[in-house]
Amino acid sequence: MTATLQHGHGHGHGAEHAPPEVMGYLNGRPVPRVLLDDRLATLRASDAACVLPRQDSREGRQLARWVAQVVLTEQLCIDELARREDVVPQPPAKPLDVSTAIAVGSITAAAIACSEPVRRLAALVSQDVRIPRAQLEYAADVLGEEPPSDPDVPVARWHAELLDSARLESFARWLNAAMYERVRLVHGLEHPGDSSQPDNLHRH
Repeated sequence: MTATLQHGHGHGHGAEHAPPEVMGYLNGRPVPRVLLDDRLATLRASDAACVLPRQDSREGRQLARWVAQVVLTEQLCIDELARREDVVPQPPAKPLDVSTAIAVGSITAAAIACSEPVRRLAALVSQDVRIPRAQLEYAADVLGEEPPSDPDVPVARWHAELLDSARLESFARWLNAAMYERVRLVHGLEHPGDSSQPDNLHRH
């Protein structure tokens, strides 16, 4: 039994074949399906099991696709950290705020919440992000606050939230590009939002 591969989030540039024990490819190397199966088994053994869809239903297959994206995101970040480890000092893994992360999608938010390597890479990728002074002054004016004396040091909560949001957007842009360039998806585990896969729930 073989599986058709697609690049990125279902936006393919051709097709290949993969054995059923492969959940996708990262930099051309197979990512074992067992990583996904173990994660799904853990979910179905947890307290959340009673609200999960049946495994053989459309919703159950979509859940598998969603979890596959989280696992592949984690594997991509582990791989990128290994590439950077000897070159760039690791910053403290102060996580991007997960409640803010949901703004760029549940997959990214779940990966940040569940994986220390994802949090470390997010901090690394976004460590140089700054809010332009003009944007800070505008936001302060709208909020009726004093603009910060140093735009690079968030001493007010609203300033820190703006910075968290900008850092998250920077990481999300990096992640989307890296997933598209370096990850290929197996047929049956396409991105859950891919309109070409048969279980997509939002057809127009």
